[in-house]
Amino acid sequence: MMRVPNTVRGMRDLLPDDLAKRRRVEAVVQELFRLYGYREIGTPVLESYSLLSAKAGEEIRHRMYVFKDLGGRQVALRPEMTASVARLVAGKLRSEAKPLRLGYFADCYRYDNPQMGRYREFRQAGFELFGSSRPEADAEILLVACDLLRRLGLKFSVKVGHVGILRGILNAEDVAEKEQNVVLGLLDKRRLSAALKTLKALRVSEECLDIVKALQRIRGSESEHVLRRGERLIASNEAALTALRNLDTVLRLFSESGMNGPVLVDLGFARGLDYYTGMIFELYAQDLDIALGGGGRYDRLVECFGGEATPAVGCSPGIDRIVLAMERQGLFPEKLGLGTGKAIVVPVGEEQIGLGLRVASALRCSGVAVTSDVALHGLAEALGTASKAGIPIAVIVGPKEAKEGAVTLRNLASKTQSYVPLNEVVSAVQRLL
Repeated sequence: MMRVPNTVRGMRDLLPDDLAKRRRVEAVVQELFRLYGYREIGTPVLESYSLLSAKAGEEIRHRMYVFKDLGGRQVALRPEMTASVARLVAGKLRSEAKPLRLGYFADCYRYDNPQMGRYREFRQAGFELFGSSRPEADAEILLVACDLLRRLGLKFSVKVGHVGILRGILNAEDVAEKEQNVVLGLLDKRRLSAALKTLKALRVSEECLDIVKALQRIRGSESEHVLRRGERLIASNEAALTALRNLDTVLRLFSESGMNGPVLVDLGFARGLDYYTGMIFELYAQDLDIALGGGGRYDRLVECFGGEATPAVGCSPGIDRIVLAMERQGLFPEKLGLGTGKAIVVPVGEEQIGLGLRVASALRCSGVAVTSDVALHGLAEALGTASKAGIPIAVIVGPKEAKEGAVTLRNLASKTQSYVPLNEVVSAVQRLL
């Protein structure tokens, strides 16, 4: 017997229940697109390597799926979406009025080590806001990210920082942007010793090393206390202070919105993408030590791709990880994805199949989701299968019903039934539902 092939490592099949859970999350994202005014876009899975690698960060560049196509061009599967969206804004959407709000869903690819909540193919959503450098734009992105998790019923927290604090410290030591990106990438991976070793090799001052180490310890849920500690530490660095004050304003606006969730302010926080210039954040579910998504401000990316200087801020919730968190917190109904209709039409014998199809079509035309019994294994088995699948109503078409121009409607939960003329089937089913 031939062996059944496996999926490629890091990839996975999505069964009906898996996709039903994903669609439930995506439906809430779609509703937030509408409520917050984000227009949905799509971009190719395959982009030029030069575009995707420009500001991806060394860690992500190393894990991209890169190859030459038949035309000899170096291309890659997108590892995330921000670069592609910035390309659109630099080009086809250049003349759109700002602020410009764009949303998306995207399958992305990274050659990561597969583990809990991490696959080499993964699904993201996104909210990107172009054209405003003001802190209320940052606050809006924080709001929409937290609103998503709150609407899904998740218990969560948000970690917030500002990349401008660390960059301000490193700029004062004349550390080039390329080397800064390496250091921030190491800090993102919680590799403080390696980051300090890199800085020592660049001959930064002892004061700089002390400040970088101290920033890693300045975090907490009392934002005012955390920010005041940071202010004393970086008092002599105006650029870092400006970043700190900007973060203070963003957090204040977020709090004043009335939707402020549990926030951890972390002044040593970094993310592994080179394009961030300001506020950054990540979302965490209770009892799950992996980020459900994150985002931040990236004011120079559109310009990097040949567009006009355009401030921007955005976030990318991870759909697969959100589903995992919801499973952990028991937020999906038991029968989600099992039901394939709200009613099933069951012809009892061969002679009733045509009439059964006609009844099913009439119900669908009225907006009722209908499954037709196409197995003809018998009435008892058809009703048992429908009940297990969570279908509440059975429309039975037997010889007697066909002869008299009627059907039998059975409520599979209460085990009650009624005899209904064909011309009343639609209204009778709608009443039961």
